[in-house]
Amino acid sequence: MNRPPEKAKSIPAAQLQAFAAACFKAAGMRTDHADQLAQLLTNSDLRGVRSHGTRQVPGYSRGLREKHVNPDPQLAVVQETDTTVLVEGDGGLGYAPMMMATELAIIKAKAKGVALGAARHLGHYGSAGHYVRRAMEEGCTAFSVQGHHPSGFGEGGGNKGQQSAYWGNPPICFGLPSEEEPPLVLDAATCILADYQRGPQFDALQELIPAAFFKSMGYTGVAMALGGTFVGMSNARAAAISEQWPGARGGGLIIVMNLGVFAPPEEVRAGVDLLVRGVRQTMEPVRGYPEATLPGTIEYRKEQEYRKNGIPVAIEDLESLEKAGLEFGVRPGWL
Repeated sequence: MNRPPEKAKSIPAAQLQAFAAACFKAAGMRTDHADQLAQLLTNSDLRGVRSHGTRQVPGYSRGLREKHVNPDPQLAVVQETDTTVLVEGDGGLGYAPMMMATELAIIKAKAKGVALGAARHLGHYGSAGHYVRRAMEEGCTAFSVQGHHPSGFGEGGGNKGQQSAYWGNPPICFGLPSEEEPPLVLDAATCILADYQRGPQFDALQELIPAAFFKSMGYTGVAMALGGTFVGMSNARAAAISEQWPGARGGGLIIVMNLGVFAPPEEVRAGVDLLVRGVRQTMEPVRGYPEATLPGTIEYRKEQEYRKNGIPVAIEDLESLEKAGLEFGVRPGWL
């Protein structure tokens, strides 16, 4: 999914962002959340993460219009200490409340070394990398994950007969800033296989590499619990919110750590440089790939290229966006 599309048209980032924001506003989303969401989705496109970019605009817009999620949530801090903060998402999409929790956790981590930010009663929060990268911009390292109300994945979640090897796929991200090299950012999901990798050829892998599947099941369980149960998604109120707003079954967590909590920040950044550069210069690449790189390098390179030359948007994605534009009365800037 996140390889560059074979058939694409280059679109300036500003045009994609403006179109996305206009669609969200036309669908009823509050203005500040619409502008923020459009920027975050465009950032994903700039990094080549197409799966979590503006291709989400049609689905999000329809969900907002149809009140699958709350288009005008009233965000609020409902619990706070010197090192923790919990934000109420009020049934809206997860981006705004999770970013609010992230910003507050960054302030606390700078003062205390480590802080936890959480948000609950929210919809999809997209790529976990949005929140980790924000912390990295402020000289921190971070980990983020999204979970759900356990009824979606535990007992009574409709999993009867499903293969446990493909259970769930919540987003997770770890990130450490660097100095001269691209940052080290593992922005991924917990299942060993992508959502579209299903069928007999993939089923056969369960017998060849069972340990990999058991690991991904474990990652999924921990992610679901940390981003869900741990932040307060296993109670009657969470169930009631998701009854009112069916798309808001989620919670999110970010752990922010001041980069200099144990060693000087410049020393940590230099160490990340050594890791990233060392892998690239000394190791054999994965078979079928021209270069050995740590996660974060390819996204860093694509962002530099796409900001200059435009984002290659798949033709089928453009058609979907243009159809949504007609539906919501928004004319794309590239037409």
